[in-house]
Amino acid sequence: MTRLLKAASRDGTDLALEDFSADQIRWATETGLGPLLQRAIAHDVKARASTLWPLVQGADLTARVINGQQLDAMDEIIRACEGHAPPLTLLKGISVCSQHYPEPHLRVMRDIDVLVDQEAIPTVESRLLRLGYQPRSEYPRAFYETHHHTTPFFHPRTRVWVEVHRGLFPSGSELGADRVFALENIRAELRPSEFHGRRVNRLSDELQLVYLASHWAFGLTRVGGVVGVLDAVYLLTNVRSLRWERVLGWLDGAVASAYVYLLLTYLGRHRLVDVPADVLSALRLRQRSFGHANLKALQAIIDRYVTDGREFGVLMSARNFEIIRETLLSPGWPTRNALRLVWNLLPSRVGLRELWRRVQASA
Repeated sequence: MTRLLKAASRDGTDLALEDFSADQIRWATETGLGPLLQRAIAHDVKARASTLWPLVQGADLTARVINGQQLDAMDEIIRACEGHAPPLTLLKGISVCSQHYPEPHLRVMRDIDVLVDQEAIPTVESRLLRLGYQPRSEYPRAFYETHHHTTPFFHPRTRVWVEVHRGLFPSGSELGADRVFALENIRAELRPSEFHGRRVNRLSDELQLVYLASHWAFGLTRVGGVVGVLDAVYLLTNVRSLRWERVLGWLDGAVASAYVYLLLTYLGRHRLVDVPADVLSALRLRQRSFGHANLKALQAIIDRYVTDGREFGVLMSARNFEIIRETLLSPGWPTRNALRLVWNLLPSRVGLRELWRRVQASA
């Protein structure tokens, strides 16, 4: 999928479907890059003859329909809140899809995320209820009392999910304790903007980058994990000038410094964007998680399982993937993290029994 990400970085539409294997095409549609693949092969006259063309076309059409519903829902919510609450702040996909992506539907979204002043949350939620949204979650309401967003809302007709945020990360998490994500800093980095001609706020480009990188690494998953990389590609290729000194000032000694360093070095590894060498050097000194070997190891795992979509197995299971991500991103000396990783990967008794069961079943 690196070839596809490179096409995005130059907004290329000159690839051919035959440039990709059947497995790569299936993975693109599964992990959220189906619409991008359709755009990248826009001038391939032979694509429609492929047996996999309906899969690509279906992913693109589905994304257009769902994205259209989400954009309409966002417009309706903004109109419903006008005059009753301060301007909503758009977050993540709903923000970048209409600001930095060449076509909004290229950014596949599971939900709409908006940041709301604490005192305005009851008002916004009441407007959502009037529009037909319903609180829905498998977690009890008490869970969300200390969470960074309230109980998710779901509209039974449009199937659109909405999350009303009071912060960017849980206040009790290591990331939530970083001063870059403190409410006073967030308020200072809100920028007036528009959505379909209506007033909203967005995060500054600098805070947007730090937030996207941190959210990507903090919740990195095999399926859909590459979408965060695409967000960063479009953000960094569309922003004319970034105040890197501002970013570096926030990240001195911050947990988020390792997350931003991981994403930017990953982009540089595949030559997706040009990040100033002095910025990467400064970030390397500010973060406390990675040495050369640790960084290469985690990037290789991201390549194999997130970008290329290799299936998990016995050795690299979903459990081990999460352990590796969490351990190597932990603040601390890289050597200590490497030693902790060996210990953390030791199988539990339950894991040993499951491994033995699989060995016996395959015998």
